[in-house]
Amino acid sequence: MKKKTDITQQIPNIGFESKINKLKLVHYISFEMNKPHSAKALLTLILERCLELTGAKTGSVMLINEKEKVLDIAAYKNLSVKTAESTKLKVGEGITGWVAMTGNPKLVNNTRQEPLYIKVREDLLSELAVPIKTENRIMGVISVDSNKENAFSEDDLELLLMVAELSAQIITKDNTQERLSSKINLQEILISTFHIIEEEESLNDIFNKVMEMLKSRMNISRGMLVLFDKDNPDSLKVYSGYKMSEDSIRNGVYKIGEGIIGNAVLKGQTIAVEDLTKEPMFLNRLKIQRPEKISLIAAPIKAGNRVLGVLVIEKIFESKETFQDGTDTITLLSSLIAYRVRSFQRRQDETQKLISENVELRKELKKEFSFKNIVGKNEKVRMMIEQVKTVSNTVVPVLITGETGTGKELIAKIVHLLSDRRENKFISVNCAAIPENLLESELFGYEKGAFTGAVGNKKGKFELADKGTLFLDEIGEMPLQLQSKILRAIQEKEIEPLGSEKTIKVDIRILAATNRDLKKLVDEGKFRADLYFRLNVINVHMPALRERKDDMPLLMDFFIKRYSELYNKQIAGIDKSAEDIINAYDWPGNIRELENVIERAVIMAKGNIIDISLLPDSINPAKNRDDGFDIKTFIKNEARKKHDGTIYSEVIGEMEKHLIEEMLIETGNNKLKTSQKLGINRNTLKAKMRDYGLL
Repeated sequence: MKKKTDITQQIPNIGFESKINKLKLVHYISFEMNKPHSAKALLTLILERCLELTGAKTGSVMLINEKEKVLDIAAYKNLSVKTAESTKLKVGEGITGWVAMTGNPKLVNNTRQEPLYIKVREDLLSELAVPIKTENRIMGVISVDSNKENAFSEDDLELLLMVAELSAQIITKDNTQERLSSKINLQEILISTFHIIEEEESLNDIFNKVMEMLKSRMNISRGMLVLFDKDNPDSLKVYSGYKMSEDSIRNGVYKIGEGIIGNAVLKGQTIAVEDLTKEPMFLNRLKIQRPEKISLIAAPIKAGNRVLGVLVIEKIFESKETFQDGTDTITLLSSLIAYRVRSFQRRQDETQKLISENVELRKELKKEFSFKNIVGKNEKVRMMIEQVKTVSNTVVPVLITGETGTGKELIAKIVHLLSDRRENKFISVNCAAIPENLLESELFGYEKGAFTGAVGNKKGKFELADKGTLFLDEIGEMPLQLQSKILRAIQEKEIEPLGSEKTIKVDIRILAATNRDLKKLVDEGKFRADLYFRLNVINVHMPALRERKDDMPLLMDFFIKRYSELYNKQIAGIDKSAEDIINAYDWPGNIRELENVIERAVIMAKGNIIDISLLPDSINPAKNRDDGFDIKTFIKNEARKKHDGTIYSEVIGEMEKHLIEEMLIETGNNKLKTSQKLGINRNTLKAKMRDYGLL
């Protein structure tokens, strides 16, 4: 009777002890969760306590690898490192795989009779596996094993289910912290990139420093900056490569719409590939051996809707979350560097334009701007040519003087052509055509931040002309306060860009030209005497056309032939009456004005002879004679010819057109001087010239 009483008392004690163990385990896990453990360390501690309470021999915590659909061992006890690393059960495979697939627990007390069981060790006879899951996601499995049959009870199952629930919280918390860390890392990447962009001037330096930063923060394998090929606008090529050989960089050429990079440009969208080995668009144009499965992110660099290039990185795929973060990061980075890429391409275009202009100039000079094209037999012209031949191959400054339209710039180009600097740049600056507040930066350049809008460094004309020739046209219009800087640049052969504290050495030949009397300006205090004497070492004076009337027939014949060929006309010559008018005219616009008159006559000619009807009224004394012109009578007569509703616009328009045309002729087609004489804005003048067909 006593024995029976003892047995009945033991049954509730077993259940009570199990509850006590559960409470102790909950307390232990809760306590450890508040300590600064990593998720892996915490899962290992929990696993140790589970083995202790269930009497199991071995155990493991396995997490689902979503990418490969296998179970990765995150924590284990009493398994060899080799076994832990080599065990890769597929989801659905074995007992743990079945639990991971179904989300249901599994208790097996005799593995020999369980068809799902896959042997990890020969001596294990019992296994208990429970899912780690939340309401909407299965994360993994906790599994414990024993070398005894019937080793686990329903209490053990209940205990592990509770542990699995707590483990799900641990993993969720860890994932949340990881995502938060990832977001913080993304912010730090963007901030670092911003600082790099602001501090570095060279696009290549910006790219390399950004890549180094991404290597340390995102563990990228390599990167590329792919831009449009300036020599072939339909192609893209690698401008700069990170962790890439020179051969790979040379191989990186893509057509728009070709491969991943070409499609990123075509679509204007980021293309992100988790596994390059499974991507049909991947061309491996770089011929790089990739030992591991690697992901690629290609983000277009855009200015508005225009794609400027592509920012590309490769990195080992870790998880969908980190891959998505990486995609977002590279997309944002491409936007950050877009304006620097655009500035680089603009400077590249400007440089290429200057190079092209100088190549064309050299061809032009050799072909057209030679003494063969200085038409004339006049003694003053012959003396001027001999003077130019003498001074061309020296280093001294030359001041070319003469009225507007006499050919001062032509002489400057010939001086450059005849000098030993002919293979280098000829840079021309019209000092009257550039607003005073911009002229200094145009001549000397500026550093980033020197003034509002100075977003990068820019070379001035002095620096661009290094080893070549700088032609300062209309030097008499240069502001007085800027003349001291010009003098220093000529004397010291060095310049100081705006906003910079360093000087730059330059080796240039200075040529200057003016239609003004610089000596008179010096006397009036409007031009520095020291600069005048520095520029006027050699003075080449261009005679006015009225001083060389004996050259008129040669010049007319020269221009008739030139423009007949240009406009595909068969003009034989000019009749006597028209020639007499041309010879009698004073030509205030000089050769330029004569050239414009002949060009206009060739264009308007219906036959093969230029007659008086093809000459503008401005040079015809018969049409310019004062016959008591009455503006009121003129307006009345003109008004009668016009249709109602158009009288004002047509009459005023005709008067305005003739006025502008006369002023252009008087100033030698100098739009700035014309606008100043008329007292209207230069842009307004251009608009009216366009409307009246005077451009």
